[in-house]
Formats: sequence, C-alpha cells, structure tokens
Amino acid sequence: MTTVGSNRPVRLGFVGTGGRTVAELVELVHIPSARISALCDIDESRCTWAVEQLLERQPDAPGTDVVREQAPQTFTDVRDMLAAVDLDAVYISLPPFAHGDIDHAILDAGKAVFVEKPVAVTGSVGREIAAHIEELGVVSSVGYQSRYSSAVQKARAALEGVPLGLVIAVRIGGLPGGAWWRVQDRSGGMLIEQHTHGVDLMRLFAGEAEHVYASANTVLLRDVPDVDIADVNAATVRFRSGAVGVIANSCALEPGQERPSSMADWTVSLQIVGRGAVAEIGPRRSQVMFAGEVARQYSAEQDPNRLMNEAFVHAVQTGDR
Repeated sequence: MTTVGSNRPVRLGFVGTGGRTVAELVELVHIPSARISALCDIDESRCTWAVEQLLERQPDAPGTDVVREQAPQTFTDVRDMLAAVDLDAVYISLPPFAHGDIDHAILDAGKAVFVEKPVAVTGSVGREIAAHIEELGVVSSVGYQSRYSSAVQKARAALEGVPLGLVIAVRIGGLPGGAWWRVQDRSGGMLIEQHTHGVDLMRLFAGEAEHVYASANTVLLRDVPDVDIADVNAATVRFRSGAVGVIANSCALEPGQERPSSMADWTVSLQIVGRGAVAEIGPRRSQVMFAGEVARQYSAEQDPNRLMNEAFVHAVQTGDR
C-alpha cells in the first residue's frame, strides 16, 4: 500500500454523480488536503450538474475556488478516467445493483476506495469486493457516517463495559421515487438501501451477529405499479456477545402522512437496554440513563459526514487506518 504524504493534496475521482456524490463534494471542499480531480457518470451532463450544485451550495468554501480554477475532468467510462487522471482514491456512488465490475476495475488500478452504502445488493458480490480489497491492502471505507458522530461515540464510551442485552433498530418511512429503488433485485429495498445505517450502529454497539431470523413481505404496496420490494421487514438477531437485537422497517407510509412521535424522530437510530442502563442513540443526539443518575445527554459537535470524509482523506494520505 502506497501513501500520498503531506506534500500534495489527495487527488479524488468520483464514479456516479447523484445526490450522495454532491453530499460528499460539499464536505470535501472544506478539507484542505482533498482535491476534486475527476467525475464519471454514464450521463456526462450529470457531472456538470454535480459541479453546479457544489458551486451553488458552497460558493465560499476554501476548496471551491480550486474547483472554479481547475475544473474536474469529466468522463463517461471509469476505465478512461483511471487511464487519464492520476488519482489516489475513488468515491464509488452507484445504485446497489451496479456494483461489481466497476469496483473491481478501480481496485485493479490500485486506488483507495470510498464506497457509498450499500456495497452491493447481494452478499456474494459484497464479499467478492471485500476479498479484493483485503488481497490488495488498499485503504477503503464505506459511507456509514452515523458512527462518526460525537453523539454516538460519546454514548458508546459511556456504555463501555456495560453488558448489553437488547438492541432495537426501527425505521418507518415512505417510498422513494427512483425507479430502481422500487425493484428488490436492484436496490434491496429499505433494509439494504436505507436501514443498513441502523444495522451498522447495531454492530458498532453490540458486535457481530451469529444468528438471524428474518421475514419480509410486500403487503401494503401491492397495488403500486412497478413495485416488488418488501415493504415490511422484521428480524431478530443474536449477537456473539449474547445480546439480542430487533430490526424492523417499512417504506409504506403515504407522502406527508402523520405518524406517532416515536416513529417520526429520525434522530433516534437505536434503543438499547443494558445492565443498569438504557440508551437512545442517534447521529444528532444520544442519551444514556444509568439507574439512579440524571440522564447523560450528548449532541453532535460537528457534521458526521464531514468527519467521515476527513477520516478517509487522512487515511489515504498517511496510511493510518
């Protein structure tokens, strides 16, 4: 594994230029060691759109002037981008079904990779990508920004050494508009495409799972054209630590539909029951309540998305994972 060092910026390329790429670009222009060098999308006009969105949203950010003066090169084929631009790392922001060959081509070129979640629709494709990364030893990251939140990290520190018994992750929302999102073998549905953030936090607090029982069905959206995803999912999990988890989600709410406050508070990602402690965990705020004590409240001090990007760029620059 080679590192960039501190003598020059980290040159970054981007494959796929949708909303998630824009979300990363608007953070990266605040990181002095990051350089936005190339954008790639099968629709090249989307590359132009992404740059326009960046300039509109962050006109005065430190790195925005660099983008104006040295516009990123644009491509419609990832192999052309890799051949033409000397990149240090590539952000891969593709619909879940599109992962596979593109990821392997980037890895074969020896580039560090930042992969937006989910890594793939199927476990087999995800494991192949993970094995390739392990074989080459390149720096890699997946876009699970919630774990970078100081509200999450401080709550985790407060629970250090506390035996955890029950970890619950629930997400209830509506149906996104993208056509690919509504097809199970293209998006994986809510559990894989969205609620994977909740699963990531479950793993952060409770460790790895050893047994899972799950059930899913299309019940509430059967009459919606071109929808075949499971609109309700539920699972019980037993972790290696002995803790038990519950995962539940649905994407069947109507647009603008009101819901109970317990379903509406998206700042809460997990509920935890431990020995002498209960907690609510979220990327914006968390609280931990120990028996006989006043609740400990934690708020995010910085945008976790910024922190995630800083950590990745630093790892590429220094090799410090």
